[in-house]
Amino acid sequence: MAEETEEINGQKVQSVPIAFAADALSACGKCGRDNPPNRASCIYCGAELTIREEFLSQAKVVANELEPDEIGWNIVANLRDVAASKAAKELESLGFPFEDAERFTSSHSIVPIARFASEQTAQLASQRLTGFETAILTDARFETDRPAIRISKIELDGESLSFTDFNRGTSLRRSVTDVSAVVLGTIRVSRTTTYEKRSIRKRSTITDEISDASDSQLLEIYVKGESIPFSVHSTGFDFSILANHRSLLASENFARLAAKLKVIAPNARVVTEFDAVRMILSAPWPESSRSDGLGRVQTGIGQRRFGRTATIDNTLQFTKFSRLQALDLDELKR
Repeated sequence: MAEETEEINGQKVQSVPIAFAADALSACGKCGRDNPPNRASCIYCGAELTIREEFLSQAKVVANELEPDEIGWNIVANLRDVAASKAAKELESLGFPFEDAERFTSSHSIVPIARFASEQTAQLASQRLTGFETAILTDARFETDRPAIRISKIELDGESLSFTDFNRGTSLRRSVTDVSAVVLGTIRVSRTTTYEKRSIRKRSTITDEISDASDSQLLEIYVKGESIPFSVHSTGFDFSILANHRSLLASENFARLAAKLKVIAPNARVVTEFDAVRMILSAPWPESSRSDGLGRVQTGIGQRRFGRTATIDNTLQFTKFSRLQALDLDELKR
């Protein structure tokens, strides 16, 4: 770095680094402009830059600035290992809420630590995390554009499970030893609709606001050889596999189904703490939000107002979390 000096009575009393020397700057391969050598992306055009080894320790990394549906790169780790680590300062510098994670020392979940725009930046950030093992994977690995296979029934026949497709009525039989993961969580959707009156001078006044929210449980079951899970919804599913342990309450049936699958599928990782770890997921994988204009709608006799609905839901967040649990973290590390 270039240095700025100050003299008092002819003596140098201070030396302050104010910039990198010209010969240390990195030229962007896309736009050709010079950048500080500790940047992972170009200031001017955003293109990825290669950081020289001597500047890796000074590299600036920016985490969790992507939109929920953008493709990024994630640092992931076992939550129990993170909770037991001594890396609070490093984790919090990446936006990870270590205080919320400390109590999960017995967790079976894999969670994202932070999310980045490029694999290089994720690699740089992971080098600063010590005391526990991490892996890096792209959002594309979750295949969120491919929906789960909704099922209407599960039947146990000896050492086999039969899954009935909700839409087609066909069945797929798999050995109980093929079940690799079971993930339970709650899908939350909230909507706020506002109506506004617009004057001739284009001034807007909100005249009414209506909010509603809905919660529904979802259980996903993964089998070996398939990246897309079977899904059990709160409606349209026959819980007869629970026999006389079936409850009148859907929430109890979901918990009991997860517990039963844990017993009959000994090789499966059963994760039921999605709802408990949502705050930990919110920085790298925030809930999705969108706003839809309704145009002019009738709100009363002789009244028409401009309407708009804002929707927030955690479906994408749950999908990523669920599919992450089905992956082999040791394999990802290789």
